Amino acid sequence: MLSLTEENYLKAIYHLSDGGAKSVLTNELAEAMNTKAASVTDMIKKLSAKSVITYEKYYGVNVTAKERMKP
Repeated sequence: MLSLTEENYLKAIYHLSDGGAKSVLTNELAEAMNTKAASVTDMIKKLSAKSVITYEKYYGVNVTAKERMKP
């Protein structure tokens, strides 16, 4: 189960990625969430460990297909 903060990050990633069409850079997400890039990186690591996002260093983050399919 995801926390409210984790869900908010997922929503932001989804919207910034145009519904999963492109990857989102850490700095873009930090700006959207009004937080520091280091905090975003920590959350990305947590979400990646839970397999709800895919993250490739220097290329960005995206919501997994499994998460995009949820109602």
